[in-house]
Amino acid sequence: MKELDWTLLQSLCAIHAVSGREDLITAYLRDMIRPLVDEVSVDNLGNVVGILKGGKYPEHRLMLQAHMDELGLIVRNITDDGFLRVERVGGMPEKSLLGQRMDILTDEGKLIPGYVGAKSHHITTPEEKYKVPSVHDMFIDVGSTSREAVGQSGIQVGDPVTYHPNYHRFGDGLICSKALDNRVSVFILLEVLKSLSIRRPPCTLVFSFTVLEEFSIRGSLPTVTATKPHAILSLDITIATDTPMDKPLHPVAIRKGPAIKMMDFHGRGTLGGLFSSPKLRKFIEKIAARELIPLQREVIVGVITDPAFQLYLDDKGYVIAGISIPHRYSHASIQMCHETDIAQTVHLVESIAQSFTPDVDLSRG
Repeated sequence: MKELDWTLLQSLCAIHAVSGREDLITAYLRDMIRPLVDEVSVDNLGNVVGILKGGKYPEHRLMLQAHMDELGLIVRNITDDGFLRVERVGGMPEKSLLGQRMDILTDEGKLIPGYVGAKSHHITTPEEKYKVPSVHDMFIDVGSTSREAVGQSGIQVGDPVTYHPNYHRFGDGLICSKALDNRVSVFILLEVLKSLSIRRPPCTLVFSFTVLEEFSIRGSLPTVTATKPHAILSLDITIATDTPMDKPLHPVAIRKGPAIKMMDFHGRGTLGGLFSSPKLRKFIEKIAARELIPLQREVIVGVITDPAFQLYLDDKGYVIAGISIPHRYSHASIQMCHETDIAQTVHLVESIAQSFTPDVDLSRG
């Protein structure tokens, strides 16, 4: 496996880009991929799309996509005595918030630190000891004593909030950071693009870095309708059930390679989800076997990502498969992935792109 640019992953994870306020990472990725692709565009939602034209079949298009937004909070009120009341943006878990250092992004682009208050242990009642408070009962302490002082710092109602950057490589190749969901997949696509911009694949590649996944799971839809790919390969994380707290919901663990998505399903009102296209999935499995890349299988309920609603676009629908990177402690500030799984996914995606041609049968029935 080739050495990857881990400092790039650290930089990606540090960017403050809560759903709905992705402009910092939109600009970062637009400028980064511009020299590597033939066309780059940013749509009205902030999605970044780069087109790398194929050397042999430029009219045949494979989309490689990853969402770039992160979950977080939004300031919903400022108290008279200078504390911030917040609302969740996406699935920010209350159990992971107490005592955390957070960053508030102002309209002027300043990052202001704050801390989620935790009730002092000495005055916590027995009834409170094992309860997690609602986010509506939490507050962020930014060190001010009045609403006016908070306003003078630049903080306003509506400002986005997320975990303070905390990237760390440790152990036998583990990476810990906020926002690995889904900056790890953004990183993988960038590493693939750097390689394929030099050694062009036969078909055109549509590199799609999407927004609003953590909020509505629908922010990517314009990228598909604008580019009309013949197939879509979507990258995101999946839950590694390999710690003492996890039930073996599916046989996915870190250090055992990427996972091919067999099925995901939301199951909470949207009835959204994905069965990877059978023939595209088998094509991916064939490439993995040829390249000696271990490939796990993912079946999970409670998790969906961009393809859930892309499937039904246009008059014929879309051919889509998902590849997932095993990931611990989802939506917490200490999300973890393993370098080996990441490197193997880079190798797999690059090999898929180099092998994808109009001869790949994607038909049904």
